[in-house]
Amino acid sequence: MKEFKKIVIRGTNWLGDSVITIPAVRAVRQLFPSSTISMVAPANLAGIWENEPSVDQVIPVAQPAGLRDKLNAIRIVRSGRYDLGVLFPNSFESALWFLLSGVRRRLGYATCGRGIVLNWKVQPVGDGHQVHRYLNLVRALGPVHSEPRPSISIPEWLRGWARDLLQKKGIAEGDLLLGINPGSTYGPAKCWPREKFAGLIQLVRERLKAHLLIVGSERERALADSLCHGLGGDVLNMAGETTVMQLAALMGRCALLVSNDTGPMHLACAVGTPVVAVIGPTDPGATGPLGTHLIVRNAVECSPCFKRQCPTDHRCMTELSAEEVYRATEQLLKKSQIPNPKSQT
Repeated sequence: MKEFKKIVIRGTNWLGDSVITIPAVRAVRQLFPSSTISMVAPANLAGIWENEPSVDQVIPVAQPAGLRDKLNAIRIVRSGRYDLGVLFPNSFESALWFLLSGVRRRLGYATCGRGIVLNWKVQPVGDGHQVHRYLNLVRALGPVHSEPRPSISIPEWLRGWARDLLQKKGIAEGDLLLGINPGSTYGPAKCWPREKFAGLIQLVRERLKAHLLIVGSERERALADSLCHGLGGDVLNMAGETTVMQLAALMGRCALLVSNDTGPMHLACAVGTPVVAVIGPTDPGATGPLGTHLIVRNAVECSPCFKRQCPTDHRCMTELSAEEVYRATEQLLKKSQIPNPKSQT
């Protein structure tokens, strides 16, 4: 196996995919324990890699990246004189970046017509979870023994930040706290309807006496606000209010997260929080949660379609009731052996 002294990795642009690539990044480190490994990643996701021991340097890029941002990233990578670049995204542009940056060997899947800018091409693998797709790319460099389940450790100072924030909101360490992630940046087809989430919130508050943490991106703030309207102080809305690692710290305090198939779902699994995943147009075998979980799914004949917007009646999601998701939530809480004395009162 050839030794590469300076390695640069192009990270993915999405939260969920970034979490899923953690095992592959660790596999690169295992293969090259003495090498310098740099990560090019969107600035909003840089915290994941700044917290990852396998990565020596993070090169953040604004998202969305303008021409000046791209040229600056190319300049920084060029100055690093990297002898190997690993490309997790499939895009032509990501491979072109590494060519223009002078990266000597450019490893990636031969997709999107980018064979002309890659000089180490790997043919895409078949079916299976995305985590194995990234690990298989690294196998071109040598044997991979990385654990395929992503994990993220929360620094103690961030744990303290989350604890203090929740205490200020009247949520003590012994209280039952459940996370709710009602949105999806991919598109509305992935989203269980707002009124269904509202029904679930009512059931959880009435039957479990739980505090609720609503999470999501800044673009999902209006959706989160609408769910919280008229509710009391036992519902904390943090959508659009956190960095990625602050979000990880808060979800680490949750007994469970109920989520669409989207980034926070994978982040919760990576910090060890059980997940109830409501899945419709996607394939849980390819992008489902990689930790303790239950999947609630209506496997209609047109699912998975992988479309951003449903062209018909969206029944893969609309026919799932709040009661069904609540039952899965209660079941997973019991399976995880999480006590909730308040629900007995």
